[in-house]
Amino acid sequence: MKNILMILLILLLLSCSTNNKNTNKVIEIGYIGEFDVNVWESMYTEFRNENIILNLDPFSDYSMLNEALERGDIDLNTFQHYLYFVNETNKNNYDFTIIDKTYIASMDIYSQKLTNINQMPTKAKIAIPDDNINLSRALKILASINLIKLASNGDINYSYTLNDIEENKLNLEIVPTKVEQIRYMMYKFTAAIINYNFASDLKDCNIIYHYDPSKYSSDMYVNLIVTRSKDDNLDIYKRIAKNYKNKLKEFVEAVKIEGLIVVD
Repeated sequence: MKNILMILLILLLLSCSTNNKNTNKVIEIGYIGEFDVNVWESMYTEFRNENIILNLDPFSDYSMLNEALERGDIDLNTFQHYLYFVNETNKNNYDFTIIDKTYIASMDIYSQKLTNINQMPTKAKIAIPDDNINLSRALKILASINLIKLASNGDINYSYTLNDIEENKLNLEIVPTKVEQIRYMMYKFTAAIINYNFASDLKDCNIIYHYDPSKYSSDMYVNLIVTRSKDDNLDIYKRIAKNYKNKLKEFVEAVKIEGLIVVD
């Protein structure tokens, strides 16, 4: 009799475990950088009450996030701005859908050696992201503060390269570098321009120039939440994106996160 009762108990536990697994929907969210982890975590309980589990999957390399989404390893990713998204989907033939626009982030200049952009010496070594979209953005920032002059181009989405530098009076050495590696190599550079996602990882650095995100005249650098077009959970994802934006706005207004403009 004891053996029978034990078997029944095991079957009951297995049944409960299976039912819980079936009623919980796990949504894998790929991200990079730690600045908004608290925002996502603040959403966890609300969705958990609806049997939706938001599982955060950290990545260290930009190129891996869209690949992971394409493979189905994650359901959403939240790291790329619009211009990067367009370039990636065209280059790799990804069939992705933009769930929502989220925020525009500053892309600042950091240094361990300087405290002000006006201290920039001749032949300074400046690290910038090596992917062509963010490299172009970094060059535009350097041009906007007259450290370099770029060849004029009427196309707002034109992607500048180092070959487009027409004037470099300080003889700056501009070094394209993998963005995820810049934070470990700051001691090698006079300064670095780095994406917002990695800003919280920079140690003992000064922001020597803050590029106000409100200066952007278009949505080409607005960040996105993205999924696969064939996914059948778009309504849930839209609710997640809306909730994320609302929570993010609360953090920005409380000055718990700085350097962002949450978009409508």
